[in-house]
Amino acid sequence: MALREDRRQKQMSAFVNQQKVIAQKERTITRFMAKASKTSMAQSMQKQLDKIERVEIDSEDTSVMNIRFPEAPRSGEIVVKAKNIRKQYGDLLVLDGIDFQIERGERVAFVGQNGQGKTTLAKILVNELSATSGEINPGYNLHLGYYAQTQSEKIPTEFTVLQTIEQVAPPEMRPKLRGILGSFLFSGEDVEKKVSVLSGGERARLALACLMLRPINLLVLDEPTNHLDMMSKDVLKQAIQEYTGTLIVVSHDREFLSGLTDKTIEFRDKKLNEYLGDVNYFLEKRSMDNMRQVELQKPVGQPVVSEKRQMTNEERNEKKRLQRLVQNLEKKIEQLEQEIAAHEAEMADPVFFEKADSSDFIRKYNEKKANLGTAMTEWEEAQSVLEEFESQLN
Repeated sequence: MALREDRRQKQMSAFVNQQKVIAQKERTITRFMAKASKTSMAQSMQKQLDKIERVEIDSEDTSVMNIRFPEAPRSGEIVVKAKNIRKQYGDLLVLDGIDFQIERGERVAFVGQNGQGKTTLAKILVNELSATSGEINPGYNLHLGYYAQTQSEKIPTEFTVLQTIEQVAPPEMRPKLRGILGSFLFSGEDVEKKVSVLSGGERARLALACLMLRPINLLVLDEPTNHLDMMSKDVLKQAIQEYTGTLIVVSHDREFLSGLTDKTIEFRDKKLNEYLGDVNYFLEKRSMDNMRQVELQKPVGQPVVSEKRQMTNEERNEKKRLQRLVQNLEKKIEQLEQEIAAHEAEMADPVFFEKADSSDFIRKYNEKKANLGTAMTEWEEAQSVLEEFESQLN
């Protein structure tokens, strides 16, 4: 975002300088056209002016979601309680003797290494998965909303956006569905698109829209920022901060979690470790600088039990191929951005447009901008494919 803003500022400077040169040439042409002896010269200058490559300014996409969770119904003091939960996948023990409860109004983050049971416990709490032993006691008047890691992938692809939300909407919400979809950036003919043609980000927005049709007092979100762009992620965070019910969120995104919760539960060695603060407080207490260090920490005692099955050689090779593709595109984007920045620095010089080759220079500059846009689109698609591939391995 910082690079984009800097690029727009340089483009604006180059645009202003070019407009000054164009205005000066137009005044000269107008003056020459008034004299019969210089008409042919004026016409020649006009042809040259028409051929000048214009500096283009990147459009600024300010479209963001406009969402708000419905008012949460009042629940019991204890929203959900887990007692002596144990979960095994065959011989692999993931959770052992877990006692956990969440009270009305609490906002809890689940953090820790992959394979330590964050998603497993979240699924057990919302009755998406059965514990090997132990019991779950839901509280009084519980209205549950659950967003899974793969929520967007579960949407039937044969329906349109509007048909998808109609299938899960209560009757009283049907007149409002187009307005709700508009809040999630599905407007006009977008609602008639088939789910099969939607991008990963669009499917994530549609899944969130379906989640918000009914009032809920326990919101459980498992990696909700997957596939969301930065602006949509900020809007979602703001909506969650204004949400009046109880919250459990599983995430590795420090920026998203920062200030969002008042309690952090770390999953480590089949147990839960509680910290009475947000993710920044947790990292401070663990003497860590970032969430990557949490992922890289070494488990105590026996090796960490993984919730993921072992990959086949074909899957491992495909993952490496996708990772290389993403890395290569990132390098290409970085190189193009450096070349564009160098071009813009030269174009920002007021005398640049007096040079004979300025038009050809701008043409090449615009080609690099187009290549950058293509590379960014390819990177987003490759990153989405990689994330979806990794989620399918869970």
